[in-house]
Amino acid sequence: FWLKQFRSKLLTTQASSNKSRPRKDLHHPSICLLAFLFFTHLVPGEMAAPGIQELQRSALVRMFDLEENSESWGKSQTWKVLVYDTFCKEVVAPLLKVGGLRNNGVTLHLNLNGERLPVEDTPAVYFVEPTDDNIAKIIQDLEDGLYPSCYINFASMGPRAQLEDLAKGTLVAGATHRVAAVFDRYLSFVSLSPTLFSLNLPAAYRTIHSPSIEEHQILQYVERIVDGLLSVLVTLRALPIIRCPPNEVAEMVARRLEERIRELLTKSGSSAADLFSASALAVGAAAAESGQRPLLCIVDRDVDLVTMLNHTWTYQAMAHDILGMRLNRLTVPVVGDGGSPQPKVYDVDDGDAFWAAHAGDPFPAVAEAVTEAVEEFQRKREEMHAPSDIGAEDMTSDLAAAFSALPEMTELKRSIDMHTNIATALMKEVEARQLHQYYEMEDQFSSQSSSTSASQLEQLLNDSGQGTILDKTRALLVLYLTKQSLSAAQLQALVEALETCGGDASGITYLQHLASIRSMMVPSTTAGSSLTGSGSSGGPTGASALFDRLRQGGEGLLAAGKSGLKNVLTSKKELAVCKILDALMEHKTTSLTENFLYLDPKAAASGARGEAPRMRAPFRRAIAFVVGGGSYAELQALQELAPKQGRHIIYGSTDLVAPCQFAEELCHLGRAQGGSGSK
Repeated sequence: FWLKQFRSKLLTTQASSNKSRPRKDLHHPSICLLAFLFFTHLVPGEMAAPGIQELQRSALVRMFDLEENSESWGKSQTWKVLVYDTFCKEVVAPLLKVGGLRNNGVTLHLNLNGERLPVEDTPAVYFVEPTDDNIAKIIQDLEDGLYPSCYINFASMGPRAQLEDLAKGTLVAGATHRVAAVFDRYLSFVSLSPTLFSLNLPAAYRTIHSPSIEEHQILQYVERIVDGLLSVLVTLRALPIIRCPPNEVAEMVARRLEERIRELLTKSGSSAADLFSASALAVGAAAAESGQRPLLCIVDRDVDLVTMLNHTWTYQAMAHDILGMRLNRLTVPVVGDGGSPQPKVYDVDDGDAFWAAHAGDPFPAVAEAVTEAVEEFQRKREEMHAPSDIGAEDMTSDLAAAFSALPEMTELKRSIDMHTNIATALMKEVEARQLHQYYEMEDQFSSQSSSTSASQLEQLLNDSGQGTILDKTRALLVLYLTKQSLSAAQLQALVEALETCGGDASGITYLQHLASIRSMMVPSTTAGSSLTGSGSSGGPTGASALFDRLRQGGEGLLAAGKSGLKNVLTSKKELAVCKILDALMEHKTTSLTENFLYLDPKAAASGARGEAPRMRAPFRRAIAFVVGGGSYAELQALQELAPKQGRHIIYGSTDLVAPCQFAEELCHLGRAQGGSGSK
């Protein structure tokens, strides 16, 4: 919180100050107070540990620094062409927009698989995955002479056989003089925030659990996951202790990752050691001096399936679930001048102060914050336009201050407009689909009887005006996972009700198959119910009162909203991934972690039953990785856990999967298992 306030005040001061004058304004009491609070409330070591997104951005910028990469073209050539494949395009997208690429000398950015024309006197920077198809296309480009000089950057470590194919093809084409350099960049992942990354592998759960997948395919998929995790560790300069459950895909990933790291350390010597050395990063010196190695916890998605299906009630999770946010970008309908709604694309990330502050807040609180932002903007605008009887000298000073404040006001207006439109789109979906009722009902499943839960769900399934078919499917899957005591008759009645309204019950078939071979974990309630957005001293701040107030707010914020939403009861839940990570970081043995393997790639290889000596000190840094898909709900839960005892936690997964997409994956697996239901 204090970090955000300090940065906000500092940026405001920078925008309003005259660069030609000494920065006396930094001694302003408010700046000094915020700075004091920032440094005194800072988590120990936080300044020494930059976020994964900033570290990956820095690595990407170094890739564009040709002067550092080569002795030939770099010192006489600034501009360059970026050629990337689809995967690497999505790696770049959250880090550098068009302006950021141009600032790094990129004049053109082209897809490797698209049609491209020759560009004279301009080197090309290739950023691609090391695949056979990509290497064949690069060789063809070299043969055609599209670019005078090429810097080839692989997102992950290229296999030796493919590098030999590249060298052989370049030699045959007579284009060895065009290859300026070849690099393994270890950037095979997508960072979406300082504490969030994805390997961008869609439908991972369906792929891994498909009954038709063959052994060599699963091994290739595991290798792809390991490539991504290795890239994350190299970017973080982290050599972790790896923990994972036995006899799962997570163990396959963990053991292969340990093997890959050990091979690098053994065969490449000091150069490989530098890849995992925090001292190689100036900002990581404190972490290196402390000698504290991070924990890498790898778990399978089956550890908690219900969280992937639940309807959500926080801003970021709802943007992902309802508006289809992907790679920090979402599209919402906005009413234009013509009166008809037009799709508008927004980028939302931690660079936006409002998003950074409210992404994890409940939706009613976010809408309240939008209203307050509108009111604050109106107040500032009225102050700027208010007439005053002042002298010429003071008028000049006020005019200068007003001009200096224009950039800040413009950015504030842009942010308010964006979040107003996003909140309006979310509110319309909540109203149309009655999503608040789904959220509240699912949240109460764990605290009420099976018969009560089944009765509530059956009533909702039979109501054609509440929710989409997928909403109903998700609710049934959540009930089945939460209530293991549900009778066969109750379940059959619910399945029939779902199928009657056109739903696909194949997901239940798959979960029944899964339940027959393993026990599934679900979150357990750890605190009593509380009202979201309610306080001890104020009036009602639930959905009804909120939308009434929004109607009265400036700029007509959410004016189309109705006041039919009721206060939503929620219960605090400790998710399974939080329980596991908390126990492992504190070296506690619980029922969830008692069988977890302990792997140390830095220690000498031990036998099949041997285990490396264990660290005893509690972990301060951790990476939680889920094989089979992740969710923003888990990210937010871990972010709440992290401040405890000065922890720094990064969350990652094979991909961030929206609940409706995950429900479709389960249904697909159910049909593959022979389940019935609508196609």
